Amino acid sequence: MGLFNMGCPTTSSGLIDGCYTLSEVPGKKTVRALGLIHYTQKGLAGDIPKESNSLFSELKRQALELGANAVINVKLATGSYEQQGFKQITTYVIAYGDAVVLEDT
Repeated sequence: MGLFNMGCPTTSSGLIDGCYTLSEVPGKKTVRALGLIHYTQKGLAGDIPKESNSLFSELKRQALELGANAVINVKLATGSYEQQGFKQITTYVIAYGDAVVLEDT
């Protein structure tokens, strides 16, 4: 039934063309898996939302280099730390997913 009886997604969320949060893309089938890819971006607190498209674009670029045409199971992990003596918070975001070859079904 899903979290709090709200149901669960029946379609894949496309972050940018070729990057999907779910493991299956409606209307497509995975014909080859090429491995896990990741990209880390860091910056000052508050700047990351402005740069979020570059996270997914970089994942897609890496996938294309491997011969994939999509990234599925895309996840984000975040964190922050204070550099000693600088009194500034540095944030980072790690985007990762599976590089795959998808074909129409």
